Amino acid sequence: MKGIMISAPNSNSGKTVITAALLYSLKKEGFDISAFKTGPDQVDRKILEIISGKRAGNLDPFMMGQKGIEFSLNISNSEYALIEGVMGCFDGMGTTSENSSFDTAEKIGSDIVLVYAPQSEMFTLIPKLKGMIEFSKNRIRGIILNKLNPKLFPLYKKMIEDNLKLQVLGFFPKVSEFEIEESGLGLDIDERLKEKKFLDVLYKIVKENIDIQKLLNLFQPLKTGNKIEIKKTNTRTAIAMDEAFNLYYSENIFLLENSTEVNYFSPLKDTELPDCNFLYFGSGQINKYKDALSQNSKIKTAIKKFAEDGGKILAEGEGLSYLFEDLDGFKMCGIFQGSVESTSTLQNFGYKQLEFMQDCILGKKGTLLNAAEYHKSKATTKLSPIFTVKKPYANISFKDAYVYKNCLGLFQNIHFIYNIENLYSLIQS
Repeated sequence: MKGIMISAPNSNSGKTVITAALLYSLKKEGFDISAFKTGPDQVDRKILEIISGKRAGNLDPFMMGQKGIEFSLNISNSEYALIEGVMGCFDGMGTTSENSSFDTAEKIGSDIVLVYAPQSEMFTLIPKLKGMIEFSKNRIRGIILNKLNPKLFPLYKKMIEDNLKLQVLGFFPKVSEFEIEESGLGLDIDERLKEKKFLDVLYKIVKENIDIQKLLNLFQPLKTGNKIEIKKTNTRTAIAMDEAFNLYYSENIFLLENSTEVNYFSPLKDTELPDCNFLYFGSGQINKYKDALSQNSKIKTAIKKFAEDGGKILAEGEGLSYLFEDLDGFKMCGIFQGSVESTSTLQNFGYKQLEFMQDCILGKKGTLLNAAEYHKSKATTKLSPIFTVKKPYANISFKDAYVYKNCLGLFQNIHFIYNIENLYSLIQS
């Protein structure tokens, strides 16, 4: 597999839209291509998946480890990989470049194309780019100028190529009516990217302004590692999947589909559970659909009975809200005592290190697990939390995660591939 990473000096640079445009264009031109998102972001990964029509993965060394990111690349079975970076190219954990886009690119052997939007600057751009190129050990090989006046492109192109060892692949004009807007927990992914007009306009821009052959010449063979043997079990897994529950790490889904018998169900529409002995609830837009979720009393009753009868349940991220007694006054499943309140801001955002203070369905006391947290909700409960949660590179820790019988709920999201024994603890009887 050959790949390239699309990164930028900072967030809000337009790299998501440009990655989406390049991905759709390469797919439309007939290339066998998969997409990946650097870091823990499930929303941007979902965008890439919608556009490519294929499984998109995450590449996060902290949450997945070296073998985990190689595993994600390995299972895609595509000829090419387009990788969207996260934040600024060198922005990592704390004040380091660890786990940054650049760090990930080094770990998988990918070169980098920079998306850069000039800000009322001309030659000042050169020393800025030179510093980034040198710090990247010449891993930054190409650049796409964004939000640029087309008349200025020839000037920028000549200036950059005369002064730097950097290939100028083209430019993207400012097209505000086609920018992807933020909504809820991230980008509005429900309908916008399914509009053919939106994607076709992006394709037209790429055809007119980007040298696709130059881009393809920068793709390099990636480190995909060896196949990981996955043990098959007799577990029957039911995964919540609908408009409310739709954000899962695709690697987790792959592992479950290859180690258990998987069926999907909708907490919004179904009235009974599939035949199963393990239930899995991920994140999504639970707050947006809380009224409809509260009205489906039959499935809530079935889920509560499943828990009371000793069935295993894992709920992570926003999915945990559904298992409490109520969410903003709307009645939920009532497995965990207490209530959840939606908030206007993110709670405990970022990477976390989890330490189990007692045995649970995910592992033994003392187990350490890396995770990420991204939710706009907080719980009020008298339940005793079972995890110590620490924020790396910061002197911050708190207690979180709750159990009831064989049910575990946590506001953090986890990757099973980080320690596959956690998965087997979950799915084995």
